[in-house]
Amino acid sequence: MANVRLFIDFWNFQLSWNQNNPPIHGKPIRIAWKDIPAVMIGELPSILGTGSAYAYKGTRVYASVNPSAGSKDEGLKKFLHNVLGQMTGYQVHVRDRRPKKQNCPHCAKEIAGMVEKGVDSLIVSDLFEGAINGAYDVGLLVSNDSDFAPAVQTIQDRLNKQIIHVGFKYGGNEIRSACWGHILLDDAVRAKLREPA
Repeated sequence: MANVRLFIDFWNFQLSWNQNNPPIHGKPIRIAWKDIPAVMIGELPSILGTGSAYAYKGTRVYASVNPSAGSKDEGLKKFLHNVLGQMTGYQVHVRDRRPKKQNCPHCAKEIAGMVEKGVDSLIVSDLFEGAINGAYDVGLLVSNDSDFAPAVQTIQDRLNKQIIHVGFKYGGNEIRSACWGHILLDDAVRAKLREPA
């Protein structure tokens, strides 16, 4: 029995989803978050073979939000904590974005923005912690971020775990190459992850 845990980089996944699933009649195509674990685990036999049974050991979601009162992220915070965080097996980790001042490349005026801090390092930390403690044998990493490649290679080489990349066909080549295998969110898999209209 192989233990399986999912690690989802929320913004990386959500933005890639939006890019690969244009709205229909002005309505966005929503992700069926509750179905993600079953769909992903259902894809594993085609990658790792049919010799093992797979035990689901949870999904961890990592996100960042604008902490300012009245920001457009207030609805997102409620969704992350009160919807996603309440789904069976889901743990949601939310970090506050931090202000970042920079100069406009066109007019050189100072503009205020927000930057994500701590999300990538938390994902890497949890990947290592779970591997060291034997919490999973197979980790499904839902992100195209190439910054995870060194950690993935070390976990596979030194800790004897298999990390499977989950992402869309375009983008993510470096992390996909670092991982043991990959689940492409092609038309067939993507259709299973669409929230019914």
